[in-house]
Amino acid sequence: MDGSSDDRGIGLALLGIGLLPFFALLFLWIITAVVACLIADHRGRSALGFFFATLFFLGPLGVGVALLAGREQNGVPVERLPRLLPPPEKRPVHAGRRRFTCPRCAAENDIPATDTSYDCWRCDEHRPVKPPKAAKS
Repeated sequence: MDGSSDDRGIGLALLGIGLLPFFALLFLWIITAVVACLIADHRGRSALGFFFATLFFLGPLGVGVALLAGREQNGVPVERLPRLLPPPEKRPVHAGRRRFTCPRCAAENDIPATDTSYDCWRCDEHRPVKPPKAAKS
């Protein structure tokens, strides 16, 4: 070595790759690892595990893997679309009345037990109903 050679890394010089593209690729690789880490943390997965898996093995594919990973909460898988509200409680039917669900609008109608028809309170549909069964003696 006579001192006239470039100070680039010997391995990179032998491959014909400059330092700038190498560091740009390394920077991109680290950014994708950070993004995968943040996505995994938001979905309840191991952020550190996704960071290192993306950094060392997956590269830019790690973001996609983190997006496809299922959600977890305390190690238990979470439903895809969690319920926002609990189902409504059924209100009791008062004595001397019967409940019918309107087939047109699905509204519940409580009518007197002796009536043979009703008008839906929601859609104003007129419906006949069968008379109540006689009690067995």
